[in-house]
Amino acid sequence: MKKSSTATPAKERLLATAARLFEAQGYESTGINQIIAESETAKASFYDHFPSKELLGQEYLARYGRKHLELLGLLMQRSATPQDFIAAWVRLIRRQNRSGVFYGCPMANLRAQIGIGSPALASAIASLAADTIEALSGYLRAFYGEKAGTAKHARAVARRIFQIYEGGVHVWRLTGDDAALDDIEPLCLAILDRDCC
Repeated sequence: MKKSSTATPAKERLLATAARLFEAQGYESTGINQIIAESETAKASFYDHFPSKELLGQEYLARYGRKHLELLGLLMQRSATPQDFIAAWVRLIRRQNRSGVFYGCPMANLRAQIGIGSPALASAIASLAADTIEALSGYLRAFYGEKAGTAKHARAVARRIFQIYEGGVHVWRLTGDDAALDDIEPLCLAILDRDCC
């Protein structure tokens, strides 16, 4: 049996390694054997924790989702206004991009790679996207009050902001042009000015 050079439990090593590889090289391009080797974990241990790659993908997505929503919540708490929140969100993306660890949106990347082959993962991704939109919507309603309109209207504004973020990130991935990331903030601010102020 392979021994790890660290005291980190096997499940944590597997998840950390899978997250790093899924984000850097893609879910479809990452094999179970690579995850096992790079996490310094025995193959039997992998299958004890994750009977399939899809179940590993679901656990990865659940952990990413919790961190993602916590981060958005923290940015919202620290921002005096939604405009400040958008600016902080974009600064975070730019900082990740400069550090070389930004590969785009993990949930969107994963969704693009699985096609129709994994309905459970597709459903989990759709749920996380809906949770993200709901978090943005709740923030807008809390800040703007009646100006945010009905819950349905606030959700529509939140969905547009999320679309701009995802679109900007995807255009950046497609073209490699950092200007696509720079477009996110002014486009989101235009939506806020038009629909909430």
